Parts: sequence; C-alpha cells; structure tokens
Amino acid sequence: MGRAGAELRGARRNGFAMKILVADDSAIMQRLLLRSLEKWNYDAVVAADGAEAWELFQQDRFPLVLTDWMMPGVDGLELIRRIRASQQLGYVYIILLTAKTEKEDLVTAMDAGADDFLSKPFDQQELRVRVREGERIIRLEQTLAEQNRRLRETQAALVQSEKLASLGQLAAGMAHEINNPIAYVANNLAVLRRDVLEVMDLLERYREGRTKLADADPALAAKIAAAEEECDLPWLNENLPRLFKSSLEGLSRVREIVSNLRDFARLDEAELDELDLNAALESTAKVLGRETAEKELSVELELAPIPKITGRPQKLNQVLYNLLLNAVQASEPQGRITLRTRQIGEGVVLEVEDRGCGIEPQNLSRVFEPFFTTRPIGRGTGLGLAISYGIVRDHGGAIEVESRPGEGSLFRVTLPVRPKAQKLPASSKTADGERRPSLKAKSLSEPV
Repeated sequence: MGRAGAELRGARRNGFAMKILVADDSAIMQRLLLRSLEKWNYDAVVAADGAEAWELFQQDRFPLVLTDWMMPGVDGLELIRRIRASQQLGYVYIILLTAKTEKEDLVTAMDAGADDFLSKPFDQQELRVRVREGERIIRLEQTLAEQNRRLRETQAALVQSEKLASLGQLAAGMAHEINNPIAYVANNLAVLRRDVLEVMDLLERYREGRTKLADADPALAAKIAAAEEECDLPWLNENLPRLFKSSLEGLSRVREIVSNLRDFARLDEAELDELDLNAALESTAKVLGRETAEKELSVELELAPIPKITGRPQKLNQVLYNLLLNAVQASEPQGRITLRTRQIGEGVVLEVEDRGCGIEPQNLSRVFEPFFTTRPIGRGTGLGLAISYGIVRDHGGAIEVESRPGEGSLFRVTLPVRPKAQKLPASSKTADGERRPSLKAKSLSEPV
C-alpha cells in the first residue's frame, strides 16, 4: 500500500456508513476529500494512485469510487475500466475528478464507465450533492436487488407448491390405477401357480404309465412322446416354479415402489403432523434406489435414536429428497453417501455427506439462490436447494454446507423438535425483520 494511503486511511469505521474509495495522487487533494467525506459521515479509504486503488477495490466492497483522471501508472480511466470488467456483485457508482473541461474528454470518460464527473478545483457543496446522488442511486439499486431476490424466492416457492401438488396427484393416481390391477393380477397368478403345478404333477403321474400305453397303443404313445418333445416338458417341470416365483416377486416390487412413493408424498396425512425423520430418510433412499443403483453408489445410514419432529411432513420429505438427489448427482460412480441423524438439545440434526466433486469456493455463497445451478443447461433447474432452504427456514431450522473441491460436500440441517410458533407460516415468504435461521456456506479449500 502506498505511503499516502497508509497515512490517510479514514480512521472512523461506521458500520452503517457507505464506504467510498478515493484515488488521487495529490496529498493535498486526498486530505481535502477525506476531511469532507468524513464530515458527512462517509467511511472513506484513500489510495495514492490507480494501482493501489485497484488493489484495495479487489480486497473490499466499495459501492462508490471517487477517482482522479491523471495519475501515474494506472490512471483514472484504466481504473474505471478494470472496475467495470470485474465480477463484483452490486453496482459501483464512479465519480471522475478532472480539470479537463472539453466535451470530447468528458464523452471519453463516460464511455469508459464513469457515472458522473467533478471539475477541479471542486466546490464542497457540489461534491456533497454529487456524492449524495450517487448514494441514492446505489440505495435504489440495492433495494431493487432485494426485491428481485424476494420475487425469485416467491417464484421458487410457487414452483415448489405446484411440484408437490403434482407429486401428490401422481401418487394418488398410481395408488388407484396400479395397486388395484396389481392386486388381482397377483391373486390370479398365485392361483395359476397352484393349479399349474398340480397339473404338472398330474402329467408326471400319467407319464409313469407310458410303458403300458406303448404296449397297448404304440401309435398314441408315439404322438404323446412327440408332443412332450415339442413343448419341452422337462424344461417346464424344472423352470415353471422359478418363473412363477420371479413373477410374484416382480409384482411385489411394483407394490413396494408405489408404497414408497405414497410414503414420500405423505398422502392422506394432515398438513401439520409428526414426522419420524429416520423412517423418512429410509423411504427417500428407497425412492432414489434406481439413481443410486445406476451409479453403483453405496448409501450408508448412521441413524441415531431421535424424537419425532412436528412440521409439514410433505415439505420436509422434499428437503430430504433434494439433498439426497444432490448428493447422488455430485457423486462419482461406485462412490459413497452417508446419511446421519442425531439429537442436540431440543432439536435434531440431519447430515447428508457425499464424496463427490465438491463445490468451488466462489459458488458456495450462491448454492441456495433460486435458479443457480452449475449443471449443464437443461440438466438442472437450480431450485432444489433454494426450495429446501425455504422449507427449513419456515420450520425454524438452519441449513449449512461444508465443501472441499474434489473431495465432497456435507449438507447439515438442524430442526427443532417442536416449532416455536403455534402455526407454521403458509408460505416461504417472510416479512422484513422476521428472524431467519442461519444459512452458512463454508469452504474447506483451506485446512480447518
């Protein structure tokens, strides 16, 4: 950091004051700007030139920048171009300080990305007005961003409601349209198995008399022997019991799939009810059995005895499904996923850990944002974790993630056994000032 910057950094750190980065190679101008900005309760940081200002900008968040045009090395225009090309979140309002007054120069400055300019030597009142206007625009941009975030969150909640409703209808339809046919097919197959095996036993008894039949009517015996060979009676005797058994097992598997889907969707269940989290995890693992089998993944259950929790079982099952599906998608073939539960105080903890690709540090802070996904276009909606966050929040819980790129991720959900409120909110939208659960994203790219 430059000599002047080290000497003239603003000493006062007001947590509510807007931070302003000042770049000027004149020590006198630095002191004038710093004194004025601090008098107006701004948190100002001074850099001696454009290079130092760029270094400071990369290290901290500065919504507003005051920069001189003519500076050695990195001048004001180059600093502006670098700021505009950066990936920093939120808009940066830039005021250019210059003694140039020609129209062409001002057009050049605005083309580079400057929002406003202030002629040197500047008037303090003009400086205050221009800085205040920049602050107003930044506040408006922040308000718009927050409203946009809430809109996207509400949209995600609406998608969730529609998705869950569709799943309930699907499960109800499957229960009605599949369970009944399966029942009479299974019953008929059981009866057929019994009767066919009796017929096969009867045929075997008839075959015991084929020697006497050959002596009495050789032509008829020859026809019967040809028929036996054509239908391959020995093969039928050997394999029919196995075929009936495997067919009944297949029907039983279909029944189990429908039952698991009903358990997952929680049909005919009151909206607010008790949930056995361990049983729900086992049911969700079965629902995703095909996905885990395709990648030859092992799912380990480390489920400790925990009390039932009160909440909306349908929505909590959606959280379990989203977290486990996320772990399956992140895992490499023949990988391992661990599901854990334990009790802590008046709450329970659920952990879903995979040993997959992990999450890059720059993406950790965005994993719960609606529509954010690192999967290829068309392969993911970016809603699963956002929906899960909203559901956990509505239940008064917390969700956090720890990840190390290349080694895997761990999602941890903490839920109270009994919600503090008498009634859970009807939607995931919350009013300003409402207590939100903690949402943490921790990178493990460095040792902990």
